[in-house]
Amino acid sequence: MKVAVLADIHGNLEAFEAVTADLRRQGADRVICLGDNIGYGPNPQEVVGRLRQLGYTSVLGNHEFALADARARRWFNFQAAENNIATEKLLSQENRQYCCRLPTFLTYEKAHFVHAFPLDSVFRYLNRQSDEKIAALFASTTPCLFFVGHTHRLMLVTGNKGMISRKTMGQETVQLEPDNKYIVNCGSVGQPRDEDRRAKYLLWDYAARQLVVRFVEYDNRKTMQKIRDRGFPEIYAMRLA
Repeated sequence: MKVAVLADIHGNLEAFEAVTADLRRQGADRVICLGDNIGYGPNPQEVVGRLRQLGYTSVLGNHEFALADARARRWFNFQAAENNIATEKLLSQENRQYCCRLPTFLTYEKAHFVHAFPLDSVFRYLNRQSDEKIAALFASTTPCLFFVGHTHRLMLVTGNKGMISRKTMGQETVQLEPDNKYIVNCGSVGQPRDEDRRAKYLLWDYAARQLVVRFVEYDNRKTMQKIRDRGFPEIYAMRLA
């Protein structure tokens, strides 16, 4: 069984459709999204509608959480808070309710899926957590594998006998060792922050204990123009350049 794990689509319909086509070719049996399906990008309504139509599973991201509780916008910078308000206006009532009702986390095949940091945070960044905090998480929890997003950067954090190591991932296959614990940051489908404009996602083969990191080309210039046409901040377009 292969599980495709997607994070931070951020209203980028072109990237999402390209990833959807790729994961089908790769033979994914299930798709789990790690939240922030909306925000920054120009097509939140279309992305959420397509995600629901395809039957993909999703957890709550901080951008969805801010729809449910506007006080959460205080955690955003000014541009992101204003963009969340604009995004809300682009969503139908049905899709807005869907976003607000997403679960904070889920478990599947002994893995834990959450937007930001285990066990249930939608705001804490993995790359800002100390080795000591991660070691404590590994020591106090049963799952050996955690999938997160939020940073928009690929990273593999490994724990073994209290020692923590961190590695930036590229296009590669990672063999997961049975004696280790892992936090896997899945990068971003629609708003990468790693100086590579391609959409990223993971294929997890839980029987073979393998992760395959996929980079997918798409028409980024089309998305950039739509961001500008919406009047959204230029930085959201330039991240895709």
